[in-house]
Amino acid sequence: MAVVFISYSWIDEFDPVQNRWGRVPNPRVRELADRLRNDGVDVRLDIYFRDGLHGFSQPQPIPGNPQDPWLAWSAQQIAEADSVLLFCTPEYAYSDPAHRMFNGEWSDWSQLNETTRIDRQHDVPFRWWDWYAINRESSERPEKFILIGLGHYHRDQMPPVNHGASYTDIATEAGYNTLLMRILQVWHRRVPRQGIFISYAHNDGDHWLQMLRVHLSWLERNHGVEIWSDQNIQPGQKWRRSIQEALHRAKVAVLLVSENFLNSDFITNSELPKMLQAAESDGVTIFWIPVRSSSYRQSPISEFQSAHPPEKPLSSLPAPEQDQAFVAIAEKLAAILGLVER
Repeated sequence: MAVVFISYSWIDEFDPVQNRWGRVPNPRVRELADRLRNDGVDVRLDIYFRDGLHGFSQPQPIPGNPQDPWLAWSAQQIAEADSVLLFCTPEYAYSDPAHRMFNGEWSDWSQLNETTRIDRQHDVPFRWWDWYAINRESSERPEKFILIGLGHYHRDQMPPVNHGASYTDIATEAGYNTLLMRILQVWHRRVPRQGIFISYAHNDGDHWLQMLRVHLSWLERNHGVEIWSDQNIQPGQKWRRSIQEALHRAKVAVLLVSENFLNSDFITNSELPKMLQAAESDGVTIFWIPVRSSSYRQSPISEFQSAHPPEKPLSSLPAPEQDQAFVAIAEKLAAILGLVER
């Protein structure tokens, strides 16, 4: 699962009970983090750790290390994340010590040795430690840092150190989807896609699913290929998140197509659009099998070559020919996965 850290600035908010202004987490950042988690991304956010959410807990002091545990935590998150999202706001841009308002203070502080910096850790703004880690990491892996924001690009919202980098407006659905795809693309450089994701209509029962799994069992047994369907979801797991995570891992999306499949609201409105987007932008192969006669020509899948002749759906074949068809289908999948020669 792709690990993402979000770097951002808290905002000023008036508390009518206390009758004073205070700093609070930006609620739009929390909305983004929650949505990414629902889409199968392992988001690391300060308030998740502060509030003990999603199994996280507050960082604790490290024995023998005088550094503030939150400072050590943020540096670790930036270093270990597959992607770091820089949530651009004016407050965030001005927190960048490369901004001219800090003159030479940042240059002097950043050139100190580690021990001296830790000794003086409370002499500079907390955010400087994030920027120090960002500068160090971006020199080695610039592709992991993604500038995001709400609305059109405004230069005064961009941290000076990142001017010239690409910016994604996540205020729109298209912008959010672009961000999600970029996160996955960066992750897949480290963890290539592999395995098979099977999508089918529950109204068809699991007959075709089970037949396919039987004929693919040698891929699991001999090559360790993950063959995933929603029957893999365990009790207590969040089913929608589990589906998203499995789709993010898969190299091939297998569709068991029937009229029930094409009329499934969940498939047509949720699963299929994500599979088609992954095929377009992240190299997923759409591999559809006509199990029953259907109006597939009226569906986006008609743009993809079927794995078996649609005019002879599997349901129209006698049992021996169904087995032969599944043997051929398994060999085609093995070839796509690079396990046998095409």
